Amino acid sequence: MDFSEMLDLIDDAIAAQKVLTIERTEVLEPELLCIPIDRSDDLLLVHVFYDFQPDGYRVICLDDIYDVIRDGSEEFFERIIAAEGVYEKLKTPTFVDLTSWRTVLLSLKGRFDYCIIECGAEDDFLVGKLMDVREDEFTFWYFDATGKWDDELDVVDYDDVTAVSFDDNYINTIIKYIPRP
Repeated sequence: MDFSEMLDLIDDAIAAQKVLTIERTEVLEPELLCIPIDRSDDLLLVHVFYDFQPDGYRVICLDDIYDVIRDGSEEFFERIIAAEGVYEKLKTPTFVDLTSWRTVLLSLKGRFDYCIIECGAEDDFLVGKLMDVREDEFTFWYFDATGKWDDELDVVDYDDVTAVSFDDNYINTIIKYIPRP
């Protein structure tokens, strides 16, 4: 499937709230079961699903997508979530500006400061608090797997970002147990 066919499938899914599997290269989670919400020329906002339940939102680069799948398993999944009443519970964040990574982060600032920033490599990600959004970079204060905040803020270049996740079960749960900065 070429890129324009993938975009057509994504656009159809956005319009009809269809479930897709999106496959990406060289990222933390290469396969996403999701419902696309909105897209720009470069970025895609999706509802992510785990075990038939929505698990927050993720913004990903369209250029990282190498396949979009919609076959029997996605259709079956759709029937299950419809029967379980999941569609009625979905909230669509209309405030996310998908023009660039900068506008995405500006949209999240103050609403979803706690998020996960993925930076390309399979194991390169930061979990923590968005601190400042600047023209060419942003600052992020992350905590480690033991819940300890780093001594310094990280300065991240937008070119390094491959995905931003927010309002998901992981971040919403762990942040309750991390001392606030």
